[in-house]
Amino acid sequence: MLYWECKRRLGELRQFREAVHTYFQNTTFDTGGRRHAMTDLREVRTRINKMIPETVRCFYRIGHSASVSYVSQYQGVSGHINVIENLFALDSQRIPVSKVFDYLDRVIGEYERTLTKLRKQSWNPFYWLRLGFLAVIGFPFRILGAAGFDAHALEQTVAGKVVKATVGFVVSAVIFFAALLQVVSLLGLPTSWQNLVHLVSHK
Repeated sequence: MLYWECKRRLGELRQFREAVHTYFQNTTFDTGGRRHAMTDLREVRTRINKMIPETVRCFYRIGHSASVSYVSQYQGVSGHINVIENLFALDSQRIPVSKVFDYLDRVIGEYERTLTKLRKQSWNPFYWLRLGFLAVIGFPFRILGAAGFDAHALEQTVAGKVVKATVGFVVSAVIFFAALLQVVSLLGLPTSWQNLVHLVSHK
């Protein structure tokens, strides 16, 4: 994940948390235990529903789950429920809304730590060299993905790993040769192909 993506996702998570807080702060329970709005929350609810898919992706992007275990008191079944995707159905499963904020705060904290780490890495030239190297060796699989193949599955096969290793070796050799030519040039020696061939044949 790059710094700008992490910063964007962190901002979206904070906006989502604020919208959820606004919504539930303006609801209350009646005598029958049913939640109802104390003001017109249709606009806030619509905004939350639009943000839910990307919020779930933010969870998965950083390796966190938004699912909790539950036991239905009425149906006698148990399972897992995603508290973000089922935000407006938690009351029926007797899951407190505080669980949503617990999960959101944990993920927001993780994104904040990741953002700090990425901010420091963005000043390291070797970090960008590594990203460029990984992008080059993964380029053949991105072409296959654009053609409709399962690029990730192909990349994990033995043949895919061999291709990545081969491309990585070739790229490393090219980079080394280019650096060597630069050193030779700085030493004031000729670096044309004719001179290099003559040098190699002379040796």
